[in-house]
Amino acid sequence: MASSNADGEGHGARHGTSLASRLSSAHDAVTAASFQLAVMCLGIISVAFCYEVVARYAFNAPTVWANPLVSYLLCAMIFLALPEMTRTSQHISINILIGALSASTAALLQQVIRAIGLVACILAAWITAGETGAQITGNIWTISYFPVPKWLISIFIPYGLLSAALYFLRQIAGDRASPIEETGA
Repeated sequence: MASSNADGEGHGARHGTSLASRLSSAHDAVTAASFQLAVMCLGIISVAFCYEVVARYAFNAPTVWANPLVSYLLCAMIFLALPEMTRTSQHISINILIGALSASTAALLQQVIRAIGLVACILAAWITAGETGAQITGNIWTISYFPVPKWLISIFIPYGLLSAALYFLRQIAGDRASPIEETGA
């Protein structure tokens, strides 16, 4: 009987590890999909701007939809790409100080910076999620020739910030699937 309990406990421990691994894999899959959407947004932005330039200067027929569309997609693109940038440590980083420190001190400072990033992203995600909710309940729309409900644009902000926060947490925990920037001495 004791061996079946041990087996059961072992299975539970394996199941817990497996669950964390599956959650990390799901997070990575959602991040990859959102990054592909960001790339699509960039493509649409490029086409819209090119169309606007040709329509305006070649045909003297400027559009009313290109500028609002580009501004809406720009917000979505930035926050859809943010989790991938954080996952791969490609976000903006000034590492003059880190490069001058010993490897162990630099690694400790990196962890402190990640913890600050984690807290900042969680707080910003909370605030922007609250504002997005207020936009939904208040039925607030953009002010432009091409108005849309504001939440359709701002919903990407808390998503990107929360997902980035999860990557900071995973990096702090030493998740090797989420690359950790190497620090040299």
